[in-house]
Amino acid sequence: MKLNKTIICTGLVLFGCLFDSCKKFYDVNDDPNNVQDVPVAQLLPSITVNVGYLGSSDLFRYSGLMIQQFSGQTTNTSQTFKEFERYNINNSDVSNQWSSIFATLLADISKIIPKAEASSSPHYAGVAKILKAYVYQVTVDGWGDVPYSEAAKFAENLYPKFDKSEDIYADLIKVIDAGIADINAPTSVFEPNQNTTIYAGAWVDMKPKWIKFANTLKLRIYLHYSQKDPAFAASQIAALINSGATFMTANGDNFKMNYLAEAGRQNPINSIEGGQFRNSFFPNKTIVDMMNTKSDPRRPSYFVRFPYNSSPATYKGATALDNSSVAYSRLNTFLKGDATINTIVQNSDGSITDGSITWAGNAPARLLTFAEYNFIRAEAALTLNAPGDAQTFFAAGIRASMEESGVSTADITAYLSVYGTLTGTAAQKLEQIITEKFVANFGVLMEPWNDWRRTGYPTLKALPISVAVYDQIPRILPYPLSEQSSNPNIPARKNMLDRVFWDTRQ
Repeated sequence: MKLNKTIICTGLVLFGCLFDSCKKFYDVNDDPNNVQDVPVAQLLPSITVNVGYLGSSDLFRYSGLMIQQFSGQTTNTSQTFKEFERYNINNSDVSNQWSSIFATLLADISKIIPKAEASSSPHYAGVAKILKAYVYQVTVDGWGDVPYSEAAKFAENLYPKFDKSEDIYADLIKVIDAGIADINAPTSVFEPNQNTTIYAGAWVDMKPKWIKFANTLKLRIYLHYSQKDPAFAASQIAALINSGATFMTANGDNFKMNYLAEAGRQNPINSIEGGQFRNSFFPNKTIVDMMNTKSDPRRPSYFVRFPYNSSPATYKGATALDNSSVAYSRLNTFLKGDATINTIVQNSDGSITDGSITWAGNAPARLLTFAEYNFIRAEAALTLNAPGDAQTFFAAGIRASMEESGVSTADITAYLSVYGTLTGTAAQKLEQIITEKFVANFGVLMEPWNDWRRTGYPTLKALPISVAVYDQIPRILPYPLSEQSSNPNIPARKNMLDRVFWDTRQ
């Protein structure tokens, strides 16, 4: 009996040693490139890069094409920009964008916040919370009800519920406030640095910019209530302004992602225009005609003259492409990056052949700007009786946009002397504000579409049903096929004429 016990005990010891040895063996052979626990200092740059990518992604193209800032023209059957422009955006088209938002971007944000808090690094947590609010703001504005309270739980919840978009909006203000409080924490073991990619640099320089952006984002969110609940919008905007909160004060505060003119670090639109989808993404006739009518001095920063290097007189009368006319103008890199133009030829059939890269690799993704802040204040003062003078902010918005575009002081003064004064009825003044904001926000993710849905400005003519899927400009995006086939909690959606909760304009 004692021998049996001895044998059993010896066996257990040997088994334990063997098990421990195997464990150590497998530990040694873990793939060092497969990092299981990414530190906050590496997670945040990945997040900000993906936020920048969002500003140049399909979500950017859907909204820009539908709202007539851009036009999709191509003979490449694998390319769908022309289909997006005619409102033919289906549930399979949006699956990749949805996945990149929820499975990558928001998933990483859900990881970094508890990591930063556990490591006593509130400055990292604060930045991540503000980024979460921004990502959810544009996501809700695109799809309405989306997973929120149960999102990014990974294996804990594979079928997250879809929260009401209005509930998400209300909570985003709390998230932003929590983010500001974290950023203002007196100490933080780790701090964001020059690797952050947005507002990169020393923390002492970044900190005020993140706070200004956060408060400006709150203004944007409150303004979206302007039609649904103007009393709420008015009270919240007034309270925020009167609280002494800091907002953007110059173009240097712009929330944008800067890209580089280097392979792998370029604006994604450059890859589209310079790659297999050449001649597919143009400025829309609507915005070019709008700017031509006013001889807008921002045109050389927005577009390429046709033919290239033509005289300003020829360019002044140029038009852009829509679904039936010929393209006389190409997209230029915003702020004139390092775009290389070779030749542009108009063929006899009206098509365009060129060797151009018309959106430079180092063109930034513009997400929320100082110009937009001024237009928000102008609209709020005009329509919601918010603090400040609508005229002053209106002119400041135009000036900020033109300065960002590299327009000379003399040309800014000349433009403002003709178009920089609000006149007429309240409705006419609002139309002036939103129309100028539409031009200033050329290339800004989602907000031109949001403004049109809220106010009806600028005045746009929907494509006819003979060309388009709907005879109205769409108000919301379809839910992705990937979510419809895997999540039983997805809400019903009739079509793209359904609306986000704040979109109540008739």
